[in-house]
Amino acid sequence: MAAKRTYYPLCLEYLDKHLDKDFHDLARATLPYYLPANILDLTTREQRRNAIESIPDDAVPSHTKELVKIGVQMLWKKERAKKNGIQRRFK
Repeated sequence: MAAKRTYYPLCLEYLDKHLDKDFHDLARATLPYYLPANILDLTTREQRRNAIESIPDDAVPSHTKELVKIGVQMLWKKERAKKNGIQRRFK
């Protein structure tokens, strides 16, 4: 539910309000896996860029910003390939 807030500070705010503090570290660790799809759903490149930039460079867990950025890029490429009728096969 926190990842649906899309912008990192809003995600953390949601966690603070709705989740027991004992689970904050676990919830923060899952955000890099849920945020990319929500960020990709934003309507403009500028909004997507701002959402990624809202993640501090020193976010916990480490490399959160990079993981989200890579996740958004991978999902975007997958959707683009799907629209162009290109299917990739992984071995």
